[in-house]
Amino acid sequence: MASLWALALLVLALAGWAGVRDMQRWRALSDERDKTAGLQSRLDMARAEQAAHAASAAEPPAFALDARRWMALATVDSGGVLRSLESADVAGAKVLSLDIDSEGRRVDLVLDVASADVAAAYLRALNEGTDRPVWVLSRLQTEGAIESALIHGQIP
Repeated sequence: MASLWALALLVLALAGWAGVRDMQRWRALSDERDKTAGLQSRLDMARAEQAAHAASAAEPPAFALDARRWMALATVDSGGVLRSLESADVAGAKVLSLDIDSEGRRVDLVLDVASADVAAAYLRALNEGTDRPVWVLSRLQTEGAIESALIHGQIP
């Protein structure tokens, strides 16, 4: 019976030793897992920074867009457009707004006109002296007692 107790104690001691060894291995494995997760998060952040840097490098700088707009505006004969507007002196027509689209090489002109005949006369005055009409009446609108005309011009 004493040998049976000795055998049971030996088995119990071996089981305890194996349990302690497994716990140590489990802690080491958990530490490695935590360390790997930390490294993975640092790697993800580095990749995100690289992607953001690559994306910002792919976009043209803001000044390049502004420079392109200035160059397009410089090629437009805005003086010629203004001379055309000044030469079209028609009674009953008043320029409300002028929008020059340099990239589309187009001019939008909004007039306050007394009547549709005045808008047509202003359009004829704008196109006077050209081989083909540059200015086109796009819309004539009446709101109460106020009539307005939208004229589009194509800049050569």
